[in-house]
Amino acid sequence: MYIHYTMPLRFSEADFTAAGTVRASRILHAFQDIARAHAASAGLGFDELIAKNLIWVITKYRFRVSGALEPGTEYTLLSYPRRTGSLIYDRDFHILSPAGEEPVTGTSQWCIVDAATRHAVQTGLDFPGVHNPEPAMPEGIARIRPRELTPAGRHTVTIDDLDENNHTNNCRYADLALEVLGLESVRELTMNFAAETRLGDEIELFTAPGGIAAGKHNGELVFAAKAE
Repeated sequence: MYIHYTMPLRFSEADFTAAGTVRASRILHAFQDIARAHAASAGLGFDELIAKNLIWVITKYRFRVSGALEPGTEYTLLSYPRRTGSLIYDRDFHILSPAGEEPVTGTSQWCIVDAATRHAVQTGLDFPGVHNPEPAMPEGIARIRPRELTPAGRHTVTIDDLDENNHTNNCRYADLALEVLGLESVRELTMNFAAETRLGDEIELFTAPGGIAAGKHNGELVFAAKAE
């Protein structure tokens, strides 16, 4: 039987936009929460890795909304790792309704990095069990190449933006991307991460043709997003 991990998921009224759709960052926080919980249950959580001077870092994610979500309904969030044996750890996500429908499907790529150097390392660490080889999103996660950038504002990283590693939470970049694109809701969101930012860093924000947003710090690309 394949490795899988589930947890209940409820959305509150505050998780929804004025258009009646769940905020993209709320979906991504749910994905992040289950990935952390699954890693911790397998002895691969934050505490276990940081003791070895290692941390998990997400490099890409993508999700698609194909059905309606409602506040108060108890959904099942299902997640599992896939590819192993390299620097890349693939992880997929499914939000399932009580009726067995799947309103949201997602996928992501992670790596383990040295906490000091921030370089990816091949550790041999892995989730025990049989990995599901079937991708939730067979098309994978596209590499976004932002061109023809138009300045769209700036954001200074605050303490509320930070994650447990004291770097800007990747979910926060989704908020910034959709803000500069002028979008409250999305059918699909893809994000690529290239660098980290810390408390007090200034992120220059840009838009580009094709529903693309990007952020840079000191001229270096931090993230690129494509919303549909």
